[in-house]
Amino acid sequence: MRLVPAARLATLDDRALLARVAASAFYDDPVMSWVFQDPADRLAKLEDIFGGLVDDFFPDRGVVQVADDASVAFWRDPDFDHHPHPSEATPDPAPAEAPAAQATNPYTDEELERLVVLGVAMEVSHPHEVHWYLNVVGTVPDRQGRGLGAAVLQPVLERCDAEGHRAYLESTNPRNRSLYRRHGFVEADEIPVGDGPPMVQMWRDPRI
Repeated sequence: MRLVPAARLATLDDRALLARVAASAFYDDPVMSWVFQDPADRLAKLEDIFGGLVDDFFPDRGVVQVADDASVAFWRDPDFDHHPHPSEATPDPAPAEAPAAQATNPYTDEELERLVVLGVAMEVSHPHEVHWYLNVVGTVPDRQGRGLGAAVLQPVLERCDAEGHRAYLESTNPRNRSLYRRHGFVEADEIPVGDGPPMVQMWRDPRI
């Protein structure tokens, strides 16, 4: 009987690992392949995107689980404000035309436009009810199908059950929905993403 490693809480010291695992897991994702259409540099750009997400999560804006350095799950807890008042929102980054931004920006104008379309689609469709939000979950391709996805989901799903909270995610890849269904998630509404592939909202009720 094959033993599946248990998940552990990640820290900011795991930044490079988390970004690398998430980027590898999402390399062939339909939505991310639409955003970054050149396969030659997609992996590097995904690592940059997910590295920024790690920076946003730590030290206290989310929970990240990692299993066997090959599978990750990024969660926002029920107290996270997905719809802040405009006066409380994070200030806009420096204008794109600023010389410093130009020097460090690795994305094309078209990629930035698609990232904005994706971000807006996720923001406007995000539910207002209290929930745990599964922002990202992924396993590196050569380790998929070995139970790591289940391991990395288990700690927070157990909290959902113990605390009576629902869990929510946006599915960007139909191939992954069987994993979500096995853990109690059910498809809800479709989220259009410009001229890219749509996402699907999925909800999980707590198991009492």
